[in-house]
Amino acid sequence: MANTEIASYLELRFLLSDGAVEHFYQDNEAAAKRIFEHLRPGQLFKQSRIMLAGTYSMTAFLPAHVSKIDFVCADLVCWDFPAGLSDIVELSEPQFREQAGLDDRERLEKRGQARVPGDSFVAFLDLEMRSAKHVFLMIEGAVELPAERFNRLQLLLSGTNLHARLPEGGVGLLNLANLVRFTVYPGPSESPTDAWPAHHR
Repeated sequence: MANTEIASYLELRFLLSDGAVEHFYQDNEAAAKRIFEHLRPGQLFKQSRIMLAGTYSMTAFLPAHVSKIDFVCADLVCWDFPAGLSDIVELSEPQFREQAGLDDRERLEKRGQARVPGDSFVAFLDLEMRSAKHVFLMIEGAVELPAERFNRLQLLLSGTNLHARLPEGGVGLLNLANLVRFTVYPGPSESPTDAWPAHHR
């Protein structure tokens, strides 16, 4: 079996919809880069299966049961972000709560704050997957017109996948088919007409 005591060039973490996590490793840089070269993020979760062929075994995952795949590699350059965003990075839950101000109501920014289109903004996104595990993201971009802000959020979460930079280096790829809830702080100032007016605690 792979010796995980030695730092591998690439670690693949499969987070499954039942909460299980499976780890795979590739020590060879050239072999790892071939994985990156053939990777098509937009098509990955549309495949009938995701195959991994190791020295001693072969493993197949059904994409419908994969919530997230982490490609942990210091040399992996992140792809461009959707919806005109400049950065999406994954945070730990303590970092998320601290930076979003969730533990200090005086710091928590209200949804209706006036913003100037073109200015930079930072927002925080809590994604709950079917496994009941959460993925916490910090997103950065430029402020749009009020009517376009919720549309940007819809665009961000309407595809088959969403990717984010990993703090240890590399990219996390989320299967949005397994997303059951999202909460954004602060929320866009313009809410959908069918939204219920109720506060989250």
